Amino acid sequence: MFVETYSMKQIISIDELKQLAEYDERKAWAECFISLNGSMRSSKRIVYYPYTKTFDVHNEIDDSYQENITEEQLKTETMIVEAIQNGALFLYEF
Repeated sequence: MFVETYSMKQIISIDELKQLAEYDERKAWAECFISLNGSMRSSKRIVYYPYTKTFDVHNEIDDSYQENITEEQLKTETMIVEAIQNGALFLYEF
C-alpha cells in the first residue's frame, strides 16, 4: 500500500506566501489549507505571479477559481490574509 507522507509549514506573512507560491516551471502552485476549528480544512492551491503582482487561487472545496487577484483583493475577497493573521494558513510540504 502506498502512503503519501507530508509535513505542514505555518505561513506567517503575505511576503512568505508570495515566496512559497511564486510561479516557476518546476512547481505550478503552493498546496495550502486553512485550518478551520482545529479539525476541518479548506484546501487551496495558490500561485503568485511577481511580474504582475497577482495571485490565482483554486478553492478545492467547490472547484472554484479566483484569478488575477491583487494583494488588496486577497485581503478583501478571500479568507487567506485573515487566516495568516490568525495562524491558520499552512503549506503542505511533500
